[in-house]
Amino acid sequence: MNTAALVGLNLCVAAITVAGLVYFGRVRMPRPPVGRYELPDVAVVFVVVMAAPLLYLELPRAAVAVVFGLVLCAALQFTLAPLIGAGRAWVLAVVAVASVAGCAFADRSLAVMVLTDALLAVAVVGVANMWAQSGMRSSHTAWFAGGLACYDLVATGLTSVMDRFATQVMGLPFAPLLAVTRGEPPVALGLGDLLLLVLFPLVALKAFGRTAGLLAAATGVAVSSVVSLLFALGALTGAFPLLTALGPLIVLQHVLWVRARGAERTVSEWRSGASRAGAASAPTDPDPVLLAALDPTDADGLCAGLAEGGWLAVADGRVVGTGPSPGLARRDAGLRGCASVPVVRQK
Repeated sequence: MNTAALVGLNLCVAAITVAGLVYFGRVRMPRPPVGRYELPDVAVVFVVVMAAPLLYLELPRAAVAVVFGLVLCAALQFTLAPLIGAGRAWVLAVVAVASVAGCAFADRSLAVMVLTDALLAVAVVGVANMWAQSGMRSSHTAWFAGGLACYDLVATGLTSVMDRFATQVMGLPFAPLLAVTRGEPPVALGLGDLLLLVLFPLVALKAFGRTAGLLAAATGVAVSSVVSLLFALGALTGAFPLLTALGPLIVLQHVLWVRARGAERTVSEWRSGASRAGAASAPTDPDPVLLAALDPTDADGLCAGLAEGGWLAVADGRVVGTGPSPGLARRDAGLRGCASVPVVRQK
């Protein structure tokens, strides 16, 4: 197998992993209004990932490309929105997807592969960050990785499902493969493999700290590199279930960090820089922001006419918005020009 292509693939994996960590440290994504992650949510995601290749095998190639294009466009938009604004992000995402489609119609296969790889990298960084910043825990990721390890063993190692799926999508615009070559065999990495390689370092960083995140990133790149080395030496010749090797290592890291650090940090603790170990010594004085929210000033008579049991949005000790629900109170505050995130309390 092409050694240079294998090296290039692993350099791309390392670069995307680093990009995910940099994005995670510098960009705060808006939390989707879906509550918090629980194991049933992880089970639903696992079922979708497991069923998707089987579904796509039954669809025409053109339909598969359209579905992947729409999904990729949405992923690009919410990845770029915190950086350049929602409107500009939509414009850029649509232009990027249209460019790939235009290259496909012009039969520019190399351009299609390169552009698809670039868009896929951005989308994976965004999806992994959205999951990690929305509250996905290390335990959830460990369960997810363990399930995918078993699934990958069956779908790639024991049956031809993933081989047939790769044949179906190879060469398509927006194919869910980080492809370096399309030879026989191709040098490529599946979307599920890449997503887990980027996701777990972010979750480990949030849950257990910088050392855990860097170790998780290094472990993922090392596993990918070792598998590539085996291909280069001729020890492996066909499709290899990467997640079957990576999944148990993710589970092992989770178990070891839980034993070493105790409970995981929550999203709020990660953002504040707090740790579980330091929770007992945290200051017990009342938060002045919360005290001000308990006795706010009724600015401009906003409370007038608000029914008992309604909700107040309070910032800097002033009522800046009202509504019949917490969300509508915050929305009213935003419409009135409040730039900060207000505290919401019931009247």
